[in-house]
Order: sequence, then structure tokens, then C-alpha cells
Amino acid sequence: MILGFLCSFGLIAGSFSACGGDTVRIAGYVEGEYVRLGPIDTARIEHIDIRRGDRVEAGKVVAGLETTDAENAVRESEARLVQAQAQLDNLRIGKRPEEIAVIEANLASAKAQQREAERALERRQDLLRRGVSTQADFDQAETARDVAAASVRQNAANLDVARLPARPDEIKASENAVEQAKAALAQARWRLSQRQLVAPSAGRVSDVLRRVGELAGPSAPVLLMLPDGAAKLMLYVPEVRISGVATGMKLDVRCDGCAPGLTATVTYVSPEPEFTPPVIYSAQTRQKLVYLVEARPDGGPQSALQPGQIVDVMLRSPQ
Repeated sequence: MILGFLCSFGLIAGSFSACGGDTVRIAGYVEGEYVRLGPIDTARIEHIDIRRGDRVEAGKVVAGLETTDAENAVRESEARLVQAQAQLDNLRIGKRPEEIAVIEANLASAKAQQREAERALERRQDLLRRGVSTQADFDQAETARDVAAASVRQNAANLDVARLPARPDEIKASENAVEQAKAALAQARWRLSQRQLVAPSAGRVSDVLRRVGELAGPSAPVLLMLPDGAAKLMLYVPEVRISGVATGMKLDVRCDGCAPGLTATVTYVSPEPEFTPPVIYSAQTRQKLVYLVEARPDGGPQSALQPGQIVDVMLRSPQ
């Protein structure tokens, strides 16, 4: 039955072998699933250690970005942790009026920062309405306002706790502050480490998109790479034959210069038909509705398949 289904397959003129066996051959092509590699924070590129076409292994440093601001953030977080730890140590030996005065001063400072943050947010909102500022600048000012408000709440809570007669509550609040400072320090150190771009997996560099001295960021990646095995086969099956194709179906794959024994497994069958795409358009197929079928190469030498490569795909029944 599968033989009959495939022998009437007329999608690509001249792509079929003789229909005398249990399989039928159609032409397909390889599509790559590329990875764009860039930093999580916008920064200037200091060095790029690879070139287009280079092969990289997982974990290899491929580029580095400036770290001054990230290093400053780490030092600031370290200082905050020292301060939080000192406050906890002082609580454990007894609260003094002088310490309460310090908390009150911190609260006053936090309130002043909150007022300034609110004024800055109002200015950004006005600039945004006039089209002078960007949405990103407004979002940053709004975040700064929220952080300042959170600082006020935290310092107000610390002051309330400091005035409580129950010292275990005071110590608990200070312990939480220490944990928060540790988490902030860990986050700052992690962001610093992200200024070194490393290959997430083994593969080949397809293109270098930025130069040293240019800015890179989440929407401005440094390079484009194709991880090993990140390739899939693209096929288009006529609508009258799609019922015979299902995920899990095995495909025998052949191509010029490829090792024998290549196989692939159907991983996706489109639920919607479309007209024959331009990549395989011809006079014989211009009026035909087809379904997109994707197949993932099985392990082994299939990793050598390159995007854009034409392959002959042999369809057979699922085992």
C-alpha cells in the first residue's frame, strides 16, 4: 500500500526512482537551526577569538565584552553583603539606640531616593509622550522607582523590627537581609561572567555579525553558529498522500559525498496544506497543494549534513 502511495508521488519532476521496491525516493533539502550568540546585557566588544567558518567546542570562549560596569556592580554587592552581615552581628550582641538611629537614617535616605526616583519617572513619562525618550528609558526609570519603593519598605520594616521587644524577630529580619545580599552578589557575579561569550555547544561559526568596538546585546548578537546535529530535512507531500505519513516514520537518506546508511525520523507533519513553495516550484507542481513534513537526522554521520544541501529521501513504513 505504501508502495502505491509513493509511486504516484509527482511533486518534483525527475526526482523519483523506479517503483519496483518497498521504498520510493523524493528530493528534499537540509535546513539549519542556527543559534545567535550575544550577551544578556548591552556592552562594547573588546575581543573576538574566532573567525567565520571556525569550529568550536562547547564552553569555548568566542568573544569578550567590557566589564567595568559589571565589576563595579560586584564590588557594590560585596559591600552591601558586608554591611548586612555586620548588622546581623550587631543584633546578636544586642540592639543599641545608636543602631536604631542608623536604621532611621537609612529609611530617610531611602525615602529621599524614592522621591527622586518618582520625579525621574515623571520626567521620563513626559519625554516619552513628546517622543524625545524611548520606552526602554521609561521602563528603566519605572524599575528604579519600584526598587526605591522596595528599599523604603525594607528599611521601614527593619525599623519596626528594631523597636520590637522580641529580639528573635529582629534577628530573623537581619538574616533575611543577609540572604538577600548574598543572592544579589551571586547575581552580580553571574552577570560579570556573562561578559565572556562561550559556545553553548559544539558546532561551526556560520558568521561573525559584529566587530571589536561595536556594541552587542540581547538584540544585537555577536555571531551566528550552527550546533552539531542542528539540521532537519524539509519535504513537501501532496495532500492526496499525506494520510500515509506520520511522525515516527523512518527515512533513508542519500546525498552526494555522504556516507551510506544515513537515516532520519519524521518529527512533524503540518496540519495545514499550502501551495508548492518556490524552492521546489515547477510546471508540474504549480497547482498542487502540499503538506510540510520535517524529519530529524538520526545520530552518527548525519551531523555532516549542511544547510541547503539537496538529499534524496527514501520513505518507508514505521517500524
